[in-house]
Amino acid sequence: MYATYPQWMNPHTSARSHLPTAQQLYDSPFNFASYKPEEIGHLSRRAGRSYCNDARNKRYLRNDAQQLSNVSFDLLRGYPHKYIRASIKRSQRSMNHILSWWVACGGQQLGSPGGAASFPTSSRPLNFDFVVRRGHLAKVLVTPHVQYGWKLAVTLFRGTYFLLEVAEDEDFTEARDRIDYMGHKFEHYMTSATPGQAPDPSGVLDLNDGFYSISKVSLKSHSLLLCAEVDSEDPTVRYLKAPATYVELKTTQGDPENVSSIKKLRWWAQSFLGGIPRIIAGFKRDDRTVEKCRIFQVTQDGLTQTVSRSWAAPDFWKPAVCMNFLDAFLSFVKEVVTEDNPELVHVFSFTPYDAVRYTSKRGPEHCFLLPEYVQHVKALRR
Repeated sequence: MYATYPQWMNPHTSARSHLPTAQQLYDSPFNFASYKPEEIGHLSRRAGRSYCNDARNKRYLRNDAQQLSNVSFDLLRGYPHKYIRASIKRSQRSMNHILSWWVACGGQQLGSPGGAASFPTSSRPLNFDFVVRRGHLAKVLVTPHVQYGWKLAVTLFRGTYFLLEVAEDEDFTEARDRIDYMGHKFEHYMTSATPGQAPDPSGVLDLNDGFYSISKVSLKSHSLLLCAEVDSEDPTVRYLKAPATYVELKTTQGDPENVSSIKKLRWWAQSFLGGIPRIIAGFKRDDRTVEKCRIFQVTQDGLTQTVSRSWAAPDFWKPAVCMNFLDAFLSFVKEVVTEDNPELVHVFSFTPYDAVRYTSKRGPEHCFLLPEYVQHVKALRR
């Protein structure tokens, strides 16, 4: 049993000491029509910390992707001699994507969703409540249903909350290396650098390359600036506006007709947050060969295959519970983090079968914001 509301309160502050995660607390309707990510920019990443304010690294879905069913894709083709590993850890480049893009745009005065209510100022130049990578937020989103721990560092600077995952030491074992390679190699089979061009899976796989979409979105009273890595764009639907043109690519083992409920939850959370409507999954026969491809639709009701299966067991999770919990978490962050100081970091953490709790760290060594961004914003007030 969770404590009643008065027991949540920290006796020394007006903020609660923790946020409960029980599903029943968030099982109420959610207005999904109000959640509509809108792309406002994009960037390409090159080796190291090189960012380009353009779409040069965008990949395009192959023309026959809709018709693919039975295939034979060797995901270890070219490994390891045609493999360039990432030159910087994922955890070190997470926040840099968004802030490098903002600085590259000349520190443009971005307004939050809905625009008319508020405008950027020198005290809040990046006029959003939250700035975060989509993948970080997806882990929070599924918390009421998935018992896996996570940690997020939060700092408040010039009126905006910046969220960054606190990652454990990355696993650089041979097994992890192969998994990373195979996931990206599937993208080589499914995409090309030019619309309409046939894929070339024989080429070099460079993990330093990437394409990212920057979107703005409202979640109830919260405005967010989201950064999401994009696997591919479908050139046949380019009359739509991004991110509705994007397609996620996944690989997994097992039967396409029997994808686990928890896997569908994770896939749904990542895609729905970014406004991406479709996922193409490659199903492996063994440890390395994709033999079947299936398309999943991402909707407010969950994740479904294009071919309806009336006999399938219902999923154990509810999208509305996830979204209501995320709203509660963002409100909790605002309640706890009140000092505007990039050298003050609160670490929010979730331990399985517990509540979300937090600790704080103070000092310049804890600041995780891009130095160029901090300097640029501070110069605006001179």
